[in-house]
Parts: sequence; C-alpha cells; structure tokens
Amino acid sequence: MSTNGQSRYATVNGTSLHYVEWGPPNATPIVLLHGLRAYAHWYDDFAEAAQDRYRVIAQDLRGRGASEWAKDADYSTDAYVRDLDGLTNHLGLRRFFLGGHSLGGVIVANYAAKHPDRVAALLILDMSPDVNPAGVERIKRELGETPEEFASWDQARAFLRRLHPRASDQHLATRLQWMLEEKSNGKIVWRFDSEIRKPRALDPPERTWAAFKGIRCPTLIVRGALSDIVALEFAEKVVQTIPGSRRVEIHETAHMVAEDNPRAFNSAVLEFLAAQPSP
Repeated sequence: MSTNGQSRYATVNGTSLHYVEWGPPNATPIVLLHGLRAYAHWYDDFAEAAQDRYRVIAQDLRGRGASEWAKDADYSTDAYVRDLDGLTNHLGLRRFFLGGHSLGGVIVANYAAKHPDRVAALLILDMSPDVNPAGVERIKRELGETPEEFASWDQARAFLRRLHPRASDQHLATRLQWMLEEKSNGKIVWRFDSEIRKPRALDPPERTWAAFKGIRCPTLIVRGALSDIVALEFAEKVVQTIPGSRRVEIHETAHMVAEDNPRAFNSAVLEFLAAQPSP
C-alpha cells in the first residue's frame, strides 16, 4: 500500500478539507471521493497502482477523517457537490477524470451532470439510485450498533474486522488510523461528525436518475459481484441510462469494491482510463 501520498488542506466554502495527492503534478488528474463512513486513504491501493501515470487526488469528505466538520451540519448532496467544485477550482483543474464510491458516486454523478465540460471520464463505484433494501438495512443496523467510543485499539480493531471481513490487515490498519483517534483520557473515538450517523433521508432516486441522464462523458459502472447494495438489474439500468457507459463486475467483492479485491479493481479501472483521451 502506498505511503507516498501527500496530505494537503484547502479551505472551501468556509470548511477546511483534507485531501491526499499521489503522482506527478503535471500528470492527468483523477479526483476520487469515498463513501459514507470512509476516508481519502481508502484509495491507497489504487493510488499506488496509478501514481506512475496519473495525478491521483482523494478527498476526505466534510465531517470525516482530517476534514473539518460542517459548522452548519449540512451533509446534503448539494453541500458535497459545492465542496468538490471548490476543491477542483482551488487545484486549478479545468478538466479531469472523476470517480466516487457509494455516497461518493452520488456526489460525482451530480457534479458530472452539472459540469459536463469539466469531467472527461467518470467512475461510478457500486452505486445506483435504486438500492437493495437488505443492504440499506445492514448499513442502518451497523450504524445503530456502532459504539460512541472504544476502551482500547484492540476493541476497535475487532469491531471493524467484523464489519469488513474481506479487508486486508493493511486496509484495516488504515481504517483504524483515519476513522478513529485516541483522546487524552485513553478512549478511542470516531474521527467523523456524529451528525453523519443520525438517520437522514436519502436523495430521492428520481434525482439521481435525472443526474445520470445528464452525464455526457464515458462512464464505467463498477459493481461488486457480491454487493448487497447494488443488484445486477440496478447496475444494468444505470448502464442503459447513462449514454456511452459500460459495466464491469469485480469478482470476490461486496460493496467495498476497491478494498475487497484491489488487484482486480485496479486492473479494470486502469484499463478503462487508459482507453480515454487525456483531458
């Protein structure tokens, strides 16, 4: 797993956002967003495989990792899209590749529909507007069972291992580093805003389907073959909705497609990107 990523910060819409960069600054940029409970370094394995030919930029969404919590507790899709727009403007990116996993996929789809002139190619990673009820219930159950704090790192590690049985030991260590921190009293607490764990309405599927219809760039739909979130028929509907898109299945992966089988994920994504004209 790459250790060469450089941590940087940008103040966007009044919020300090942490992002990580790998690769040459003059290479083709790829901007990546993580899912609901993840962090920028979730893409470490991909960045290691891609950094010799791309400038990889992964952001901690507001309220997660080393990014600042939203002062107004605004964790809406529109707020995330504004953050992405502000960060890419801060970086001076006029046109770039863009990808997002789960919640990040919702954000990048909305951004690409709103800014078709800036996104040269798009990655939608295990996300569709329609989702399996069983997967949604699993996430709600996990959020409800998540302790506010842990008495030790071993206790925290055991909890995360139960949630992510396919993750490598290195991925699990990275989760511990970027999802949790130790306070002065010795308690291990989450590095994300408790507002994120509160039940909130998802975007109506119609909104995201409308965004998909507005996407005008080559798009790769990546689905985990064992995903309990995105059923195969949902992924096929996404392909039929986004002009010029295609789908790939990553074997031996559930919802965490880049984490469960990094080698297969990296191969599929890099093959797709290599076929795209440089932005």
